[in-house]
Amino acid sequence: MATTVLALTALITVYLTMSAWKVQQETARPYFILKESPKIDLGNELSFELRFNNVGIHPAVNLSSKTVIFDERLDDKPIYEDESSIVNDIPKETSSSLIVTIPSEEIYPKQLEIKAHFIVIDLQYSDPILNKAYSQTIYMKWTGVKEGQLQPIVHVRVDEKETILGYFQKQKINPKLRN
Repeated sequence: MATTVLALTALITVYLTMSAWKVQQETARPYFILKESPKIDLGNELSFELRFNNVGIHPAVNLSSKTVIFDERLDDKPIYEDESSIVNDIPKETSSSLIVTIPSEEIYPKQLEIKAHFIVIDLQYSDPILNKAYSQTIYMKWTGVKEGQLQPIVHVRVDEKETILGYFQKQKINPKLRN
C-alpha cells in the first residue's frame, strides 16, 4: 500500500513538473509588439513605418507578414495588399521595421481630406528552440487627414474587428494565407 502511494505521489510530481515546464517554455516564446506609434509620411506617396519588437526570450525566425489596407467604408477592394519576409533571426529585444508605401494613384497624399483606413497586419514566425510556429494579427485604423492635418493610427475597437472580419469574408481575403 505504501509503495502504491509513493508511486502515485511520484507520478503526480512528474506530471506537475512537466506542466510547469511547458508553461515556462510557452512564456519564453517570441512575441512581437509595436515598439512605438507607427510613423506616417505624406511625401510624394503615403507611407507607414511600423517597428515591431520581439519581447519574447526566444528568437524568432522566418518572420513573414501580410498587410491589407482598405477604406473604412468597406465599399471597395483593398488599396494595398502585400507580403514581406525577413530571413535573419530576430533575437529578443530586437526591432524590425515594416515599411508600407501606398502608390499615389491609390491615395493622393497632397489632399486636405483623406478618409480613415483600416490596416491589418498578420505576422507569422517560428521559435527555433521550441520548434513551433506562431501567428499574430494586428488590427489598426489610420484616421486619415482632416483639414490638412495628419491623424494618428489607433487600435480598432472590438466591433470594428468584427466588421473587418465580415469584410474579409465578403472580399474572400485571408490574411493568414501566403503566396
